[in-house]
Amino acid sequence: MIQGLLIKKIIDIIMKQLLKQFKFDKIQEYVEKPNELDKKVKSLEGKIKNLEKLVKTGCKTKSKRVKSKLNKIKERF
Repeated sequence: MIQGLLIKKIIDIIMKQLLKQFKFDKIQEYVEKPNELDKKVKSLEGKIKNLEKLVKTGCKTKSKRVKSKLNKIKERF
């Protein structure tokens, strides 16, 4: 039982050192944490949702302009 715990700790320490030495920790951080593009996509999704709400609520005067803007945004993606 104690041997198993020691082996796990030793393997963890070795893995951390290998990750640092070969800079895999930076790659792992880049993959797992949200970067600037993720933030931009989330903000654009929020804007699209807001535009869809405007169209659905029936703003008669702005609905055509909003629909055209919404279509332009969707075409980009």
